[in-house]
Amino acid sequence: MYQYKAIIQKVIDGDTLEIDIDLGLSIWVKSEKIRLLGINTPEVFGVKKGSPEWEIGNRASEFVKKLVHENQEATVETFRDKKEKFGRYLANVYIRIKPEELVGLSDIRVHGDCYCLNDILIGKGLAEKYMV
Repeated sequence: MYQYKAIIQKVIDGDTLEIDIDLGLSIWVKSEKIRLLGINTPEVFGVKKGSPEWEIGNRASEFVKKLVHENQEATVETFRDKKEKFGRYLANVYIRIKPEELVGLSDIRVHGDCYCLNDILIGKGLAEKYMV
């Protein structure tokens, strides 16, 4: 398990982010694509707009865009520092959020004052558990 400070640059979809990662000693990896580990949200790219899959995927993407903002600090936790088949690192992403976003949710992992985005998406019913 490896933990890094990161800056979120962009939400690509419900389970993929583009981030800058602080490796320490003034070394940064810029614009790295991260896929949220252990979850899957329906696709919004390559599926028919308006289809049930697109609708649910779009809701997940919009929810993440509401929670996560450009230049927001986060903690990224990777497990093997290896990329998956689409070239993305798999990670848990911990972010600071408003407490009202957690109402009714349980089993959300915490790192300091940050909450696991992966768990929040599962808890909100916007993602399914998924192992690569």
